[in-house]
Amino acid sequence: MNTHYRRTGRARVAGLSSVRLRATSEESLSYAQDQLLSGVVQFLSSVGLPSSKIGRRLRALADTVEAGRDVRTIHSSEYARFLRICGVVHDWSRSPEYTGSDGEPKALPLRGSRGLSALIKRRLPREPITRILQRMRARRVIRRRSDGRYVLLQRAVLVGKRDPVYLEWAAAVATEHLKTALENWKEGNRDARQLDRIARVFNLPVTQASTFRAFAKKRAESWLEEIDNWLEDHDAPTGRGRRVEAGVHVYAYVKST
Repeated sequence: MNTHYRRTGRARVAGLSSVRLRATSEESLSYAQDQLLSGVVQFLSSVGLPSSKIGRRLRALADTVEAGRDVRTIHSSEYARFLRICGVVHDWSRSPEYTGSDGEPKALPLRGSRGLSALIKRRLPREPITRILQRMRARRVIRRRSDGRYVLLQRAVLVGKRDPVYLEWAAAVATEHLKTALENWKEGNRDARQLDRIARVFNLPVTQASTFRAFAKKRAESWLEEIDNWLEDHDAPTGRGRRVEAGVHVYAYVKST
């Protein structure tokens, strides 16, 4: 009889613990929801989106969720074009037919079977070449030499101030970070979780901010090059077996305290 009582007692304690854990989880999710939604609203307001438009979109999304329908993510045609231009730069800097014996990207003529136009058509078969060249020049990816050949100026397509793609790209990256966080939250095996780390201090002298920015960029470039080389060595576009997209994203920040 005492044994039965102890078993029942343990079961009740376990049940109470489970209830408390669920309550704590629901409370944490509520805080996470508030942080995400308020952060999104602040972000959209800061870039100039009218509050009325933000409100309408949030109400439409709420109606979709309450109706039990899936929330769809739609990208702009300019963003899709940007991703394919990134693919052109990748092919130019990695494909044997477009790199020299030193591994550096070759200077390419515009025409010909191994010219820049043919390279662009691999990724953007329906796009006018002049439009893609304009996008690549605007982002300082290419330069036309006096002999008419084009040289690749950087191995990554960088977006910056007032670039129409930048905000959409940032939103897509933020979404991927949240997906990683969700996967890690669900994963019980620590070794199976994805990388999600931070290094920071709270009292860096403001005079050191530019030095930190330069240092972080330099170290990140080296590290990303190493990661990129590993990924390229193990990339398998053909063959058997399931495949996944894999990568890392690095960013730095400086904010007032």
